[in-house]
Amino acid sequence: MGVITALHGFLGLPRDWDFLPFDVIAPPLDAIPQTGDTLLGYSMGGRLALRALINGATYQRAVIVSAGITVEPGRAERDEIWARRFETEEWSSLMQAWNAQPVFGGHALQRDEHDYDRAELARALREYSSGVLEPLATRLHEITIPVLWIVGALDAKYVAEAHHAIELLPNAELFLCEGAGHRVPWEQPAVFVDRLRAFLE
Repeated sequence: MGVITALHGFLGLPRDWDFLPFDVIAPPLDAIPQTGDTLLGYSMGGRLALRALINGATYQRAVIVSAGITVEPGRAERDEIWARRFETEEWSSLMQAWNAQPVFGGHALQRDEHDYDRAELARALREYSSGVLEPLATRLHEITIPVLWIVGALDAKYVAEAHHAIELLPNAELFLCEGAGHRVPWEQPAVFVDRLRAFLE
């Protein structure tokens, strides 16, 4: 089964993956190992995982969760607005606004300001926005390792992205997780673990 290199999403923390009953390492998003057994990426981390694989990282398999592959109009501008809010806004109201975004479907994660460097959060939004990174869709065919793509059935936007990705990847399978939205691993942890174990074995 080997080691899972797990990449969190924006506002994610390495300990978010502590519920996984596997051998897991959770590196910073700007220090993704270039080789390993399984590369797992969620949301922003999923986009960065795909980018790493396209750019030559060598893994035996990959698991992508709730990631987008297309660039929506105005994405870079929207992320710049959020970056400025993360630099200046009072934390509790900022978290309320962040979790209220439709993509999360009402699911909220509690986050403590002391766990973050605000400047680093703003930098992540600016540098890892899909609006500024090279498009992924046109190069997904270059990823030939087995890929498990997981998306919450309630996450309509990313369900569409997942179906598109599966058509472009040469060796991929899709798992729609019932009863989950964008934050699949933490909304349906038992189902997520079971499906991940089946893929790894």
